[in-house]
Amino acid sequence: MASPTDLAIPNDGSTDDDGRQETTSGDLILPGGSIIPWTLASAIAGTAALVWLQRRRRYQPGAGDDLHELPAPVLAAQRHTRHAITPAPAEPAQTQRLPSGGVGLIGSGADAAARGLIITALTAGTPAEPSQRAEVIIDRPTVTTLIGDTPLSAWPRLHITDALDQALVLLDTHLLRRARILDEHGLNDIEALRDTAPSEEALPPLLLITDAEQAAASNRARITFGLTKGLDVVTVVLGHWPHGPTISVSDDGAAELEPDEPELGMQFAVLDVAATRDLLETVREAHTGEAPATTRATPVQPSPATHETGGPAVPVPLQTSRTDGAAADTTPPAPSSAQRARLRVIGNPRIENITTDGRPLRAKALELAVFLAVHPDGAGTREIGEYLEPDARVSQADQRVHTNASNLRHVLGRAGTAEPKNAYLIKVAGRYRLDPETVDVDVWNLRDLMRKATIATEPRRRELLTAACELCTAPLADGQDYEWVQPHRETMRRWSTEAHLMLAEDLLDSDPQSASDLLDKAIGLDRYNEALYTKAMHARHALADADGIRTLLRALTKALADLDAEPREDTIELANKLRTSLDKT
Repeated sequence: MASPTDLAIPNDGSTDDDGRQETTSGDLILPGGSIIPWTLASAIAGTAALVWLQRRRRYQPGAGDDLHELPAPVLAAQRHTRHAITPAPAEPAQTQRLPSGGVGLIGSGADAAARGLIITALTAGTPAEPSQRAEVIIDRPTVTTLIGDTPLSAWPRLHITDALDQALVLLDTHLLRRARILDEHGLNDIEALRDTAPSEEALPPLLLITDAEQAAASNRARITFGLTKGLDVVTVVLGHWPHGPTISVSDDGAAELEPDEPELGMQFAVLDVAATRDLLETVREAHTGEAPATTRATPVQPSPATHETGGPAVPVPLQTSRTDGAAADTTPPAPSSAQRARLRVIGNPRIENITTDGRPLRAKALELAVFLAVHPDGAGTREIGEYLEPDARVSQADQRVHTNASNLRHVLGRAGTAEPKNAYLIKVAGRYRLDPETVDVDVWNLRDLMRKATIATEPRRRELLTAACELCTAPLADGQDYEWVQPHRETMRRWSTEAHLMLAEDLLDSDPQSASDLLDKAIGLDRYNEALYTKAMHARHALADADGIRTLLRALTKALADLDAEPREDTIELANKLRTSLDKT
């Protein structure tokens, strides 16, 4: 668990004339007043990466679209860790800073600090670091105090009990197990156990939070809290704690001991209710792989800035389904003797076949090309600036967009033979868009192939799916870490997954070897999607390859270990059933 210093580091950031925050320190300040230090922002960014992997894992062709953007605090943390100047400070663990035996939190920032402690605990560690993946125990009345009456359910790292008594029963169970293991090794401290017996079962940090009304009246709480020394357990009471130190926390997270003690020199992360709810939603999805109930049916769209005209841009994954022919312009380009410029955004983004000399392509102009490739209806200057130049003043962002648009048009003109004026990158009604008559874009070709394949019959369907699979060789904008790209990248990945599954289904009876090879390629492109493995097991079964089925299950198990997950029970049952049927033949 991160230290209180990690939870809120003094901020020196300033705001420019256009209201944009210029980050010059390690902490992030959200519009609602939440203060997120670098280490916590970094942990949130890591949690966001797990969310996208979980979405890849659970995707089933034909399932509802869950590619909604992540909540605003998560996006802010991702941006912050990319662009903040101050590197992550090395700090000792939280359990070395807050004393064992119970600590009270009071002051105007107490509740916000408690929310910060919860999120810090739940985002700590990775699946590869089980001993650092802290767990939280909290009772329902305290949950209500901190985040309101919201339908928050528990999961393995967040234990919610009806009252403090049940929380103490759970904590006693953990304490007894830890004490027994320490006794077996002749040790009295969990940290020493981790150093001397790293193969011992993971005993992650524990954080229990309750309120003073329940805790102060409970002798059991006083006794249990007193047994936590050396066991990597922190117990926090909202309010005065008569049996231990009480810390006063201000709105900005500054802490001092009460009464009349010198300042502690520590800062807590402070989170408002809205940010905490958003972060809990994200953390739960990362840990469990389950889509949030509030967004499972209706994807949440990002909130772009005010646009110059025509409303927000229409991104391919968020608003344009590949099966919705009316949502984007798919009119074939008019016949022309001119050669179209070839923009490739699948894999390493690039403009191919540049034949004439001229200015090189700027990095931001290339990013603009990818952005417009996944926004076929185009976007206004202001919106492009919001996505591609988020840290620039509005006037600077507008100018940079125009400069990069000019550079992109110039380089596309070097790769095509059309007259550059009013070609390649056009601006209609205040919106920049790539001209389909003079620019060939591979992701548009993939979209159109998949649209046609869904309604085609054999043998045309197989031709279309084969062409689609041949296009899918790498992720969208591979190697580029554009802040806005993830939902679009996942949509293209899903098109790839679906193309391979559909084609493999068509090949399975007539050519199981080709189906198997095709699915192996698809798994290489998306090693977390369970549907690909199950279809590949059917292909191995058709080839009478029992060892191949076993190898696939092992590969899936290894891949899902990255998410602290295991194959679904029905996947394991399928593998066993297919192998057993081969053993009987």
